[in-house]
Amino acid sequence: MTTDFSGIKQTLDLPVWEPLGIIFTGAGASTSAGAGVNMTCDLRLSQYRYQNIWYLAGTTVALQHNCRTNGWLTLASPALAGTFGAGASSVFAPSHGPRGTLAAGGTTTTMTLATALPNSASVTHNQLKGFRIRIIGSVGGGSGKTEERTIVSNSAGTTPTITLDSALSFTPVAGSAFEMLSGRVYFMSAGTVAAGIIKAFDIATSTYNTTALATTNLPATIGTDSAFVSMDELHTPITGVGGATVNGEVGGFFGTLTATASGATSLTGQAASGDASVLANEYRNFQIRIVEDTATPTAVGQRRRITSHTAGVSPVYTVPTWTVTPSATAKFVIENNNDIILWTTANTTTYRYEWVGNTWDTTTYAARPAASGAGVCAWHPFNRTIDTAKNVRHSFIYSTRGSNSVAIDLFDIAGAATGSWTGDIPYDNKGFTVWSTGGSAVYDPVSNKTYSMPVSVNNVPPKMYVFDNETQSLMSFADVPQVSGGPNVGEKLALSIYVDGNDRKSFVYHAPSSQLVFLRTLAFI
Repeated sequence: MTTDFSGIKQTLDLPVWEPLGIIFTGAGASTSAGAGVNMTCDLRLSQYRYQNIWYLAGTTVALQHNCRTNGWLTLASPALAGTFGAGASSVFAPSHGPRGTLAAGGTTTTMTLATALPNSASVTHNQLKGFRIRIIGSVGGGSGKTEERTIVSNSAGTTPTITLDSALSFTPVAGSAFEMLSGRVYFMSAGTVAAGIIKAFDIATSTYNTTALATTNLPATIGTDSAFVSMDELHTPITGVGGATVNGEVGGFFGTLTATASGATSLTGQAASGDASVLANEYRNFQIRIVEDTATPTAVGQRRRITSHTAGVSPVYTVPTWTVTPSATAKFVIENNNDIILWTTANTTTYRYEWVGNTWDTTTYAARPAASGAGVCAWHPFNRTIDTAKNVRHSFIYSTRGSNSVAIDLFDIAGAATGSWTGDIPYDNKGFTVWSTGGSAVYDPVSNKTYSMPVSVNNVPPKMYVFDNETQSLMSFADVPQVSGGPNVGEKLALSIYVDGNDRKSFVYHAPSSQLVFLRTLAFI
């Protein structure tokens, strides 16, 4: 039996903040939400999302809150460089798990990893149980298929033998690829940028990156405030464009598409349904991922950023040169491009992290129309409904400007080769609040609304608002009953999504500045 939320009646039932106890760091200690303290969470709408909130409290203190058990777990120290404070931030990327190839001797239900997992202490028996894994038959003699399963057991070691919950439709041969959809939490400290100021915590193996994460092309100093956006390929809508079934498992904004032609630097989409009604460049800077190609198995699994595409039936997508040109009938998805985008340190630069190559750059995306400051927040409404006129797009990212401003800037990543900005967009009820020190925001993909606390004021209960991403309007929400202990910079809002079959409901969590208490409320909107 699935959960029925129909009994909740707006106006009759009101959102109420529920105290969840103190933020506990273990060994009898607790911590308060001071300057730089921030949270991140899993925004996937899939049943495979994590019911965890990750909480960064210092260069050596990272916590995990289990939303099912209402308990805190102290993670291993991230040992971050820098001076923790304003500007520190974090972000979760669910598809950024271990990747590699399989050894020989696999069956449809068991296989051994040939590429070592990133854990020098080795994985213990069944430590990987419950994680999703993607098996890709991408070598010569392979199936040319991509299928996802859940791991039900594993042997110990860095190259374990894993067992799947159900049989694949093919037997993977040696060299077939695997991708664990287990994710990484990226923790970033503040202060002078140096090696180790950013660390990645690998969820599957409970370990931090052993290879230093890049810092080249970041600013010299992280400060003021920061906002991350994870453009993860697993951030997918419940239902795709035109009613295509997506459900968080298949992927993409249209579900699986079938090509009608291909070339060394192109792929042509469908002549009817699916992507046959796209506008020109509507999905520029998104990625194409080949999910099946039985005619050319070595083409499957390739990802390419869309540099441009035509409109209407049989749209032609131009991409960087394929390593192996897909067949003319390959199956593919159009999805987010796995970039991590960062705005920080009171400037206009858009920083972009490419995790496979471990590089930062400042040229992929255009600079903001004005510098960001304290109170900068950002969100990508990936589960929005696209209207017939396409006044709203999946390519839109919203970002508050901060610095005591009412401005919200709109970044369209498909608007030009490096995206395009519309500064200080109009929105309903604009001017009733400003974003400044302590400003926070978290996107709720269930309702496609963003919960926001624009500012933190000493000894005053924080004011909460909801931004409707469909109508670009701001409305008030239940005020937090907890007095804030001071205006502290850092993301103090997070989200947990309850998934039961087709039923989904969100809870908003809040850590008031300079307080020990942790709060939540049901997202009624």
